[in-house]
Amino acid sequence: MLRITADIFSGRPNPVADVTDESEVQALLREVDGNRNLFISDPPATGELGVRGFSIEPLNDEIGSDFGAEPRLYLPVGPQARGGRAAEIGERLVTLMERGQAAASREPAQPLDSTLREYLIPQLSSATRLSVMDAATTTEAEPGPEETTPAATCTIELGAFNPGFWNNDSTVRLNNNCYNYASNWRTNTFAQPGRGCGSMYKAISTAEMTRASLCDGMHHRFNCFPDTEKPRYLVALVIAPGIDFHWYRKQKEGFWGHKPGGTAARNTDNSNNVIFNPETANRGPYTVFCGYFYGCNSQRQRIR
Repeated sequence: MLRITADIFSGRPNPVADVTDESEVQALLREVDGNRNLFISDPPATGELGVRGFSIEPLNDEIGSDFGAEPRLYLPVGPQARGGRAAEIGERLVTLMERGQAAASREPAQPLDSTLREYLIPQLSSATRLSVMDAATTTEAEPGPEETTPAATCTIELGAFNPGFWNNDSTVRLNNNCYNYASNWRTNTFAQPGRGCGSMYKAISTAEMTRASLCDGMHHRFNCFPDTEKPRYLVALVIAPGIDFHWYRKQKEGFWGHKPGGTAARNTDNSNNVIFNPETANRGPYTVFCGYFYGCNSQRQRIR
């Protein structure tokens, strides 16, 4: 029903996949229709080496009618992106290509598999994510009871605040929580620390929540990840002891974002103030601040 081409190679034929699941096609087209400003009609005549964008084209006239007069659409990504949501839509296209079928009547092309996914994903967000140094002060550098002595600085990534990715689709909003948001990974499973590694938390305590999160692959703050684990997000964990947990993620704009359960992602606290420090924000009953952590690429793909 819909053909997707990843415009990524120079010497080899680009990966091409056909998506035939009608519900997935319709969901994608709704997202495309709401973000037409991100798309152009044809691939640019000039382009850089690396990931440049994605072409989508209908395979029947019913789907073609949703395209209007345009026989295809092209989504520029990375430095050529026309807006912050291009990275999220590009990631969705990658997922659809993995699930799709090899396109017929084309030159033999490389299938889009997990290896290509790992190559693609970090390049999609280059226009909306910033790598910065997370430096420790003398006080911050004091290790906690379960931490080793941290490095003075670690390189991390800060993503642009994009609440619409979580809020605009009711299914996404209702089925992803604060741990999904902190990991920046939409699973639609209401992700739980430790479930992905097979050892979920057994109590709502700082010690258990920390253990489960480290089991998934997080690190304590200032225990650095290598560049191969990009994106490395700075996140913060709090708990309402014995009742519930909550996560925050630092954003490119300098504030912190979060998503309370199945409600909308936001950057404000219980007093409706923008969150510049999760330690001092109004967190309601989440009175215990458990500390800062880094997420990483392998951790975010492990969560369930």
